[in-house]
Amino acid sequence: MSTAAASLPDFMGCTIGGHYELDEFLGSGSFGVVYKAIDNRQSSDSPTRECAMKIIRKAGRTPKELGAIRREIALHCIVSGHSNILTIRDSFDDDEYFYIILDYCPGGDLFYHITGDVYMHNDELLRGAFVSLIEAVQYCHEHKIAHRDLKPENVLASEDGSEVFLADFGLATTKRMVDEHGSGTAIYMAPECHGELYDYQPYDTRAADIWALGVILVNMITGRDPWEKASMKDEDFAQFMNNPDYLYDTFSLSKGACDILLNTLTLNPLQRISLCSLREAVMNLKTFFRSQEETGESPKSDNSSLDVPDVPPGLSAPNSRWSDDDDESPLATPEGTTYGKPLSTEKVDWEIGSMAHLLMAGHHFEEQFGFA
Repeated sequence: MSTAAASLPDFMGCTIGGHYELDEFLGSGSFGVVYKAIDNRQSSDSPTRECAMKIIRKAGRTPKELGAIRREIALHCIVSGHSNILTIRDSFDDDEYFYIILDYCPGGDLFYHITGDVYMHNDELLRGAFVSLIEAVQYCHEHKIAHRDLKPENVLASEDGSEVFLADFGLATTKRMVDEHGSGTAIYMAPECHGELYDYQPYDTRAADIWALGVILVNMITGRDPWEKASMKDEDFAQFMNNPDYLYDTFSLSKGACDILLNTLTLNPLQRISLCSLREAVMNLKTFFRSQEETGESPKSDNSSLDVPDVPPGLSAPNSRWSDDDDESPLATPEGTTYGKPLSTEKVDWEIGSMAHLLMAGHHFEEQFGFA
């Protein structure tokens, strides 16, 4: 899939909307381009003078696709006031393009910091960044919005990695329960989002966000992916399902970190840790990393690692870990492809029962009494 930069005009040096002067190309996805811009209404020493502008072409889009872009902007605006959610400063459109003005983050995305080992053996830096991400997701959920595509590429960061800012709301929804399967980024999607283990029943979008946070935490601690897809056809995930000590045996994690991850990466969405409890557990954890006192054994090192594309600092790396089935946001970073590891593994022997019916009943109860 080609990027939008190949088909869109070069906007460098153009002034958009009367006062946004585009002075640096930052990146391109399949649906749009991103430039650093100067807001000429601001004084030269203003901290808000620099911003980022996303430009999306309207031509060739169906009414449904155009509506999805407007919905993305609207949902992002609802939660934009949180300090750890990327701020939308302005948005407008003309006959040809959508223009979205965002805060400029010179630190690049969380993926760039993870692959640069910024958080490796730095408990306090990792703790602060991950807790701020939890708080951003919790703010979304409090406003009845599930992100549905949480991953390091969709989280921007300060230059030192101490602060993170949630972005890219292309798959966000206000629906608590959905029956859309396969939408998102395979590595970070909960098993119920793929559907195979659940007979493709409806699932809770907010519980799926919590699962994605667990995978991101594995990334931040180890610099590696735990699996390519939460499916029994994936060898690594199958090992995780069949061995409670898989994470501890495979990665150099502390036992406390493994306990948090096991409570987050729980197959039953009803039993997953809450965001409040997750935040508390992370804050109270002494260390994420295994000490020499805890074990003298070296962890296995043949697990799949995060791919590190050759990109300059500050730009989102092309996401080489997406599957062909991923539903990309019109505002997403560049695309790529990943295929799961085929393995003849039987499904886990556990009772799903009427999981979706329980979730739906809970959701109807919340709606009836005003908690949803």
